[in-house]
Amino acid sequence: MGMGIGINDDPADEGALKGRQEPVACFVWFTSGGRILPKMLKYQQEDGSLREIRHIQVASSEQKNYCGIPTIRYQCSAQMDGREVEFTLLYYIERQEWKLLWKDH
Repeated sequence: MGMGIGINDDPADEGALKGRQEPVACFVWFTSGGRILPKMLKYQQEDGSLREIRHIQVASSEQKNYCGIPTIRYQCSAQMDGREVEFTLLYYIERQEWKLLWKDH
């Protein structure tokens, strides 16, 4: 029976994210419907050099809450050094920050 008083009306929370998040600068495309699509990003490698990833393919995106923080999670892939690499991009809506999570890490 679906009669409630709004006790469970908070968005579902996924808990804490696992893995190391790397800050990135992200170039995005806004669709006419207001969706955000990542197209290119830059991040700093451990040796201090900048790395650029172009032609990002977004397989899926969904809104999540991690420890109460609204986030858009993008499952992505791109060609890097001649091979297809999968990774996750996180967009923290309130802070307007992008983070990168490698799938292999």
